[in-house]
Amino acid sequence: MIKPFEKQIIVNYLGKQPSKRIIPVLNEKKIFNARGKSFSPKSIQDILNGKTENRIVETEIIKIVKAEKKKKMEVESFKREVFGK
Repeated sequence: MIKPFEKQIIVNYLGKQPSKRIIPVLNEKKIFNARGKSFSPKSIQDILNGKTENRIVETEIIKIVKAEKKKKMEVESFKREVFGK
């Protein structure tokens, strides 16, 4: 279950509408809801708000955030290399 402080971290890395970044990844990995359909933004929102528990989707969200964090760190490192400090 995603906790409020975890949701804030997710929003920091994926933006105010994280479902737009999450759903394509789930579709690409063929992770669908119980009906075999793509997750809706509402269902992702419910998972992010802790209303619905889905360990598979939560794990994928964490992987997406990890990749975004790595990209951000690489950009920051590159900026320090180019601009100093």
